[in-house]
Amino acid sequence: MNTNLHTLLIALVAGIIGGYLGSTLNHNSAGMGGFSSDSTLSDTDRKHFTKTNKNSDAANPFAKQTASTDAEYQLESMLLKIEGMQIQIEALQDNQKTTKQASDSKQPTRNFSRATANRKNLIAAGINPDEADDILRRIGQQNFRRLELQNLIQRSNPTQRRQYSKELRELNKNKISLRSEMGDENFDQYLYASDQNNRVKVRSVMTGSPAESSGFEPEDIILSYDNKKILSWPDIRAATIEGEIGSFISVEILRDGEQISLTVPRGTLGVELDATQIEPEK
Repeated sequence: MNTNLHTLLIALVAGIIGGYLGSTLNHNSAGMGGFSSDSTLSDTDRKHFTKTNKNSDAANPFAKQTASTDAEYQLESMLLKIEGMQIQIEALQDNQKTTKQASDSKQPTRNFSRATANRKNLIAAGINPDEADDILRRIGQQNFRRLELQNLIQRSNPTQRRQYSKELRELNKNKISLRSEMGDENFDQYLYASDQNNRVKVRSVMTGSPAESSGFEPEDIILSYDNKKILSWPDIRAATIEGEIGSFISVEILRDGEQISLTVPRGTLGVELDATQIEPEK
C-alpha cells in the first residue's frame, strides 16, 4: 500500500508537471502564430510572419515579462499543489498504518490524520490563551493573504502580477510553522493532545545496513538523531542528509520502555519506519 501511495504521488506530480510544460509549450506556440515551425511557409508568408512578430514585440515590451511572470506563478502553484498532496499522502499513510495496527491488535481504529490547529489543543499543549490566540490569528491572516495573492495574480496586469508573485514566494518561504512558534517540547504535547502521531518506530531493519550493524531492532522508537528531536518521518529524513557522510553520531531510541543510545554513521540508516504515538515526557 505504501508503494501504491508513493506511485500515486509520483503520478500526480508528473501530471502537474506535464500540464505545466504543456501549457508553456502551447503558450509559446500561440505566440508564434500557432506554427511549431515555419518550414511549411512560403517565402512571402515567412517574411510577413517575421515582420508581424517583430511589430508585435515592439508594440508589447511587456511580452517577455508577462511570460516570465506567468511561468513563475504556474511553478508556484505547482509547488503548492505538491505540498498539499504530500500532506494528504502522509495522512493516508498514517490512517492505513493505524487501521492495520488496530486490526492486528483487535483494538478500535483511531484516526491520526493531521488536525487543524485549534485553541483548545494549543492550550492543552502548554501555550497560554493569549499566545494561542495570537498564533491562530497570524496563521489565519497568512492563509487569507495567500489566497488573496493567488486571486490578485490571476486578475492583475503584468507589472502588478510580478509584484504579487514575489510577495507570494516570500510568504511561502516564511510560512508560519506551529513547531517553530511553539518549540519542540510544546509541539510534541500539541501533537499528542490533537491525537496525532508524534514519533516514528522501526518496522524492519535491512540486512547488512548501518542500522543492523548499530543494533537497531524492530519496534524501536526513535527519540532523537544527533540531539535533534524526531517527531515524524520527515524529521529523520532531513537529519540523515545533513553533515558529513561516515561521521558518527548518537541516536536515542526507546526499547521496551528503556531509553538506549546507539552510535551510527551519518547517512542512510537502512530501516523501514512506521508512525506511532506516545505520551510525551512531562
